[in-house]
Amino acid sequence: MKFHLFFLALLCGLQSCQAITEEDLALATRLENTGKADILIFKLRDHEGRGMDCLDVFQPRSAKDGVCLGVSHTLRNGVFSVHLSESTDLRKWNHIIELDQHGSQATVHQADDGTFLLAYEKDAPNSCWIRLRSYPDLKALRSGKHDREIDLPRTLAPTAEGTPSFEKVEIKKGHLSTSKIRLRFHYYKRAQVDQLASGTLTNFERWEASPSRALNQAFIKRGANGNIGDRSKFIWKDRSFYLQEVQGSRGDWGTWGLFLCDSDGFPLKKLDLKTPGKSIAFANAAVSKIRDSSGKELLILTAFLHSKGSPPQESGQMLVAFNAG
Repeated sequence: MKFHLFFLALLCGLQSCQAITEEDLALATRLENTGKADILIFKLRDHEGRGMDCLDVFQPRSAKDGVCLGVSHTLRNGVFSVHLSESTDLRKWNHIIELDQHGSQATVHQADDGTFLLAYEKDAPNSCWIRLRSYPDLKALRSGKHDREIDLPRTLAPTAEGTPSFEKVEIKKGHLSTSKIRLRFHYYKRAQVDQLASGTLTNFERWEASPSRALNQAFIKRGANGNIGDRSKFIWKDRSFYLQEVQGSRGDWGTWGLFLCDSDGFPLKKLDLKTPGKSIAFANAAVSKIRDSSGKELLILTAFLHSKGSPPQESGQMLVAFNAG
């Protein structure tokens, strides 16, 4: 086993990624083996029949064990819209409210002061950008009543910047006017391919961003010849990890895959996910932890399975729940 780990670490070093540990491999194995999950659902929909694409699950600190929320998007009549839903068992989801139209790829962060921040990709014909909204508390989020909103200006790409994720949020004295919100996102480099970037929104008014060149090169060296897009930051055994989507070949939707990454977002291992139908194309992953109604901690993995690379019974939104113990 030690020789195997040494070989993997050497290989990663040659390909500009970080050394992988036994704990890293154990986490990767857990995420890969969906057959050992407590819950495995494909083609997830809410109680009104909406698809719940790119679902991001979270459990508010005030929620009872077993109760969780999720933001997702759906496409109807050519229009994407962002929705908030609720579940008590992860299997059945009750729709709460539509948060916005012409929006997708949403994610939520609960700040230490109880504020909820919603970030998502806002679209218009032939363009998209990042929109942030602030909700003072859970009641406001559930009713869709935001108190602040900002559209972040595109500074890295002429037509598209999107799929935001929260990196770090600091809100001083409970006021967004004294805050720093750090995001990761992708930009459509030269209107040819998505690449990674990061930026900071200061005091909810000043936005500065720059490409994540080292990360982009690390994934390109690992075979990402197409888009490098969505990512999810999560904590496992007191350590930070990312799950990052990459596309092996530009324009080929069947080549999407997921990398387990270190605390900085550099690749550790490409996941070899195994599903009953042998799907191979996974994208827009999100990882979170919740407590079920019995108090057991669950590790939640959601991902979108593209129709190219997935059988009809599995293509669409997948949700997997593992015992986090």
